[in-house]
Amino acid sequence: MVVYVDTSVIMAAIDRGDSKSQAADRFLLRDGEKAISPLVLVEIFSVVSRNYDRLISGLDMEIDERDLPAVIARLSMRKYGLNLACPFEKELTIFGEVPAEVKLAFMLSNELKLRTPDLLHLSIAWYMKLNGYSLDRFATFDSEILKKAEKVERLTGIQVFEP
Repeated sequence: MVVYVDTSVIMAAIDRGDSKSQAADRFLLRDGEKAISPLVLVEIFSVVSRNYDRLISGLDMEIDERDLPAVIARLSMRKYGLNLACPFEKELTIFGEVPAEVKLAFMLSNELKLRTPDLLHLSIAWYMKLNGYSLDRFATFDSEILKKAEKVERLTGIQVFEP
């Protein structure tokens, strides 16, 4: 079985000042296939760029501010065995062709009423499940997604949990 790992879990694991850091680190170090999407990488770049000073203070090396997001993303993938999945295929909608994950986000939006990145993470995981990945779990610390866990499972068959 595959678990989709939300950005919140990865960032908690690498941020030793986060109260959930140890739980996230233990979860990510467990055996089992873990998948991320390009959206996770974009969010890591965004969070690290906005928190450079705080994050760099915990490192014993000097890394250029422009390089730190890529360094953290790559090291996280390697350390935690995170597999990048890029399933983006196009589907026809009334707006024309859009990535299939976007079409699924359209479908989930009215039911879940979540922020755009959260909808996209869930729709990417759902798309993966629908297209041959044995993905059945979604790990997150995001409180808004966790509040909708039962609804997400009912709609997608994916169990949302906090590691």
